[in-house]
Amino acid sequence: MVTMSDVAKAAGVSRATASYALRGDPRIVPQTAAKVREAARALHYTANLSARSLRSGRNGVIGLAIFELDRAYPSEMGAAISREANRHGLQTIVQETSNSKEGEIAILQKVTSQLCDGMIFSPGNVNDEELRQLSGGKPMVLLDDISPDPVFDTVNTPCEAGSQAAIDHLIEIGCKNILAVGAHYESLTEDLQSTSVSARRLYGCLKSFDEHDIEVEPENFLHVLWNPEEARDLAHRVAKSGRRYDGVFCMTDTIAMGFIRGLADCGISVPKDMAVVGFDGINETEYFIPSITTVSTDLSDLASKAVNLLLRRIEEDGEISEPQRLTADFKLVKRSSTERSDLRITL
Repeated sequence: MVTMSDVAKAAGVSRATASYALRGDPRIVPQTAAKVREAARALHYTANLSARSLRSGRNGVIGLAIFELDRAYPSEMGAAISREANRHGLQTIVQETSNSKEGEIAILQKVTSQLCDGMIFSPGNVNDEELRQLSGGKPMVLLDDISPDPVFDTVNTPCEAGSQAAIDHLIEIGCKNILAVGAHYESLTEDLQSTSVSARRLYGCLKSFDEHDIEVEPENFLHVLWNPEEARDLAHRVAKSGRRYDGVFCMTDTIAMGFIRGLADCGISVPKDMAVVGFDGINETEYFIPSITTVSTDLSDLASKAVNLLLRRIEEDGEISEPQRLTADFKLVKRSSTERSDLRITL
């Protein structure tokens, strides 16, 4: 059977370097990593999870727990993380917490501590101390942790910079009165919400408005549950309110799709009457009518950062070091929902 030592010898590197390279560790330079992968392919090397488990007490399985699996963004994120883990020779158990404390506790007690070498976790209802106790000492990486002083490694979505880019784009195409949908203005002043995903996206909006010397009122920010049904109803209320908006930033793509449908119900055209930008970059936005301009989170980058942080903690085997907080890359994908040559306000 081909071993890691065989791969290392064929590539002319140490066994440790070969191991790190095959796990995709960013500390290994691309040329060396490519040489190791080529040697592994030539030798038909595959990771033997059973042997690894016997030697190290690990089983080559990691857990992933996220809010919901029936929405496009978390589903696509879960697929990206599973692919990245598989690239490292690992298998992934994906669980839905249903945004309930009971669900989060059950997963941590029954899955993480018993079946997995570590967990990538999207917390919503359990605090850091509870996470520490429930994880059974297993390594953990959090997604969009809201703790101001994190005790676990965290990978965040590009909330502030992405939202700023969205508002910048609406201003650049000529929008004068912009509505942000997804969070109420007061969330920045509430201690429990000030570091949440919605508040950080709100902060990015305000930063853009401030840099463009645009004054906004609390009425320019409307809270809605992050689902298309609520967004569609909100669009009806906005259309009937008489308030004049020419641009809308929706804090998720699912909000954007529901909002655009609601505007269409009321005879309001996107982008002719109102330009719309979403956030996340889910696949459906390219095929929606109109196709939706979106802040697209680089899920491959998010997955790589999360899995590599977790693997590093697994390798450290309890060694104490400062937690890292990383942010995924993004790009603004411009599509039909903001393509227009003139500006016409009908509300």
